[in-house]
Amino acid sequence: MNTCKFLYILLFLGIVSVFYGQHKTDWSRERLHKGIKTLRIKGYHVKENGTMAEKGALIAEMNVEKTFDSQGNLILEIYFDDKNAETLRYEYVYNAQGVKKYKLHLNPKREKVGLTLFNCNGEGSITKEETYNQNGELEYSAFFVYNEQGFPLESNFLREDFSAKINSTYDHKGRLLEQDQHIVNKGENILNKAKYRYNRHGDYDRILSLLNRNFAQKNTFHYKYDRNGNWIGRFEYQDGKPKTIIERQIEYF
Repeated sequence: MNTCKFLYILLFLGIVSVFYGQHKTDWSRERLHKGIKTLRIKGYHVKENGTMAEKGALIAEMNVEKTFDSQGNLILEIYFDDKNAETLRYEYVYNAQGVKKYKLHLNPKREKVGLTLFNCNGEGSITKEETYNQNGELEYSAFFVYNEQGFPLESNFLREDFSAKINSTYDHKGRLLEQDQHIVNKGENILNKAKYRYNRHGDYDRILSLLNRNFAQKNTFHYKYDRNGNWIGRFEYQDGKPKTIIERQIEYF
């Protein structure tokens, strides 16, 4: 996995990993209302056509399908490239208590190309994960430390030429309020800070960021919801300019 793609995924994990604790299902961890069987996500770059903003090319890192069991546990993730061709799938395995044990990495031919092992605490929250390639070599590790309410205070991601430490704080409702990221990428130190604001549905609608200590950035988000309260469309603006469009197709049990 190249560094650019790893950074992209890391920023995504930095947001969703805050829901590893306290919430008992992956529905809750991803802020989904119960009853979802499959979640198909497609993210697009935005292209401007005069004064109009339209969907552009697909974003491979945002082109994924997730399948859940009836208890809300994630059992399958399938990733696609920008041409909608499958590139990788993860199959999740749980123990008898419904706690994640590991996930298999499979290529489009269903050949094993990697493995991620999970360690969980007594409440089922992930405290450690290790990912190995098809040769059994460790690619990266992640560690999570939780507060008394079960939310991660500190998340660490380690790879041979890369490390990241994420510290998080929450508001009285348990929503992510601020995040500090310390990234070391090939010897370069990067310090980022982000503050989150939420809409009445509980989804963040603004992120104020200070990137590498001196570059300010504002991302705002507008959503479209289905009748069950799950968002099915999201338009993102960066410093007032359209950046991405995400569409979600949802199948319910």
